[in-house]
Amino acid sequence: MTSIAGPAYGTYLDFASPLSQPRADRIVRYLAATRPTTVVDIGCGWGELLLQLLAACPDASGVGVDTDQPDVTRGRANAQERGLADRVTFIEGPGADHSTPADVVMCIGASHAYGDIPTALRALKPLVNPGGRLLFAEGFWEHRPSPAELERLWPDASADEYPELAGLVDMTADAGYQPLWIEAVSRDEWDHFESGHLADQAHWLLEHGDTETAPDVRERYESHRTRWLTGTRELFGFAYLTLGIPA
Repeated sequence: MTSIAGPAYGTYLDFASPLSQPRADRIVRYLAATRPTTVVDIGCGWGELLLQLLAACPDASGVGVDTDQPDVTRGRANAQERGLADRVTFIEGPGADHSTPADVVMCIGASHAYGDIPTALRALKPLVNPGGRLLFAEGFWEHRPSPAELERLWPDASADEYPELAGLVDMTADAGYQPLWIEAVSRDEWDHFESGHLADQAHWLLEHGDTETAPDVRERYESHRTRWLTGTRELFGFAYLTLGIPA
């Protein structure tokens, strides 16, 4: 068997989180209505939502921070292609190291950059300018998982790892934010994201299934597919919370 590089990631996805374009359009309109001049995206991936918000706010500049070098490179290329390169900076590094405040701060599925959800909410608050907005998106349990359900998830999964949606919103209020808009993604958005997440591996295996790299790729692919279809699909939600800071 020959050895060949493994599959890419995210080439079948527009966003690096479960998010449809209609929902993204609504979020962008809602945030753009505040007329931000500065935007920061912590754990931005390739920063698709950041770029769409900047396109809607011609007076704004933005910063995206992520540890994944290929994602950062993709974000820079997209910004250049759309004529936004002079208004956005993509930084490869830990999101928790960023300390410059902005009118709009986004943290989408990236609370782990600070350790856990409550710690992230506390750390992000000083980054939001008075009167600004935090778009905070995180996972939550659709219902508290049973021991049997936890066994079908990731290693060391715990029922205390995530709250239910009401508990997630309460965490933001307890941290001093005003919840302004609460929305959870649909099953279609989740299925699109998970299928897109797996598609690079699936197509790669179709072409390179007899190479030395294939067994490892196939194990990752089948493990993730099984965890999604038998574990998280009926259990794990994802919410986009638009949060306000008093002026």
